[in-house]
Amino acid sequence: MGEKARCVTCNDCYFRKTSLCALDLVEPCPTFRPALKGQMIAPRQATLVEPPTAGRAVWGVPASPIAAGIA
Repeated sequence: MGEKARCVTCNDCYFRKTSLCALDLVEPCPTFRPALKGQMIAPRQATLVEPPTAGRAVWGVPASPIAAGIA
């Protein structure tokens, strides 16, 4: 079917390879960043999607004066 996923270790981390890591752990920590050809590979960031706000309050502020009963 496909190739087996390769297990990453601290020795694959950019910070470990550049002697910037001060931790002595058995498994990679949350700050693990893979190193490829001496460069740090940044993690993928989630796509920002603006939620629809029509007809509902945002941060506790009514969407319109009519919705607030002011008009």
